[in-house]
Amino acid sequence: MSSTTEYILSLQEEEMRVWICEHLEDEDADEETPGWDDLAQEWSYMQASYEDNFQQNEWYISHSYSDIHNTFQSQINKLKDLFDIPVATFHEETFYKMAYGHAVTLMESFLADTVRSLIITNDDYFTNAINNVDCLKKAKFSIVDIAKQKDGAKGFAVAELSKVMYHNVSKVKDILNAIIGKRIQVNITDVSTITTLRHDIVHRDGKTTDGKLIKVDREIVIDTINSIEEFVNTISSQLDSHKNA
Repeated sequence: MSSTTEYILSLQEEEMRVWICEHLEDEDADEETPGWDDLAQEWSYMQASYEDNFQQNEWYISHSYSDIHNTFQSQINKLKDLFDIPVATFHEETFYKMAYGHAVTLMESFLADTVRSLIITNDDYFTNAINNVDCLKKAKFSIVDIAKQKDGAKGFAVAELSKVMYHNVSKVKDILNAIIGKRIQVNITDVSTITTLRHDIVHRDGKTTDGKLIKVDREIVIDTINSIEEFVNTISSQLDSHKNA
């Protein structure tokens, strides 16, 4: 293996380490930390997805923004339908935890796809993004990074924004504000609390950092789904209004 190849691999490994530590919210995390292996696999999938970025970007161009919201609505309705199916008492706790986590995942997917769609399909939004979104303004890139992208600067911007933790709703709201050049009026208090709880559910099996067990039952999950749906619908409505203004 050449020294150049080794150097590139070491940079990639360090980039992965930093990304995983941010997601675990633990700068000292390593391979022995719970959740590390799952995030390492997610990172691997994300890197592999670079090969498909061009096709993905073409999808955003050929589909309207409303398709992203419609997809979210379809998936959240399917999740709601599951609550009409009887669940054995023995499985209730696991089911509610999974439903809670999936609802947050659907919200994250909507936010990530929305950000990508805005900068890919609108040159003004793209200009706003590279001038006003911190992670793009401060991005350091090499020829290797550029070579990964088949569609130039927009592809690189999408790749950088794919590293954003989309459960950090406050940060995502700031990104959307920067892209459209206007403040989105939406209350993030409930969804911020929801994403914090989701972190405890996914990474600590429903316990807080001090070991306190968190209650997740049917009523809580349904309220969570409704809060997420309301939040997404508000974001979508305001973006539609801004684009059609």
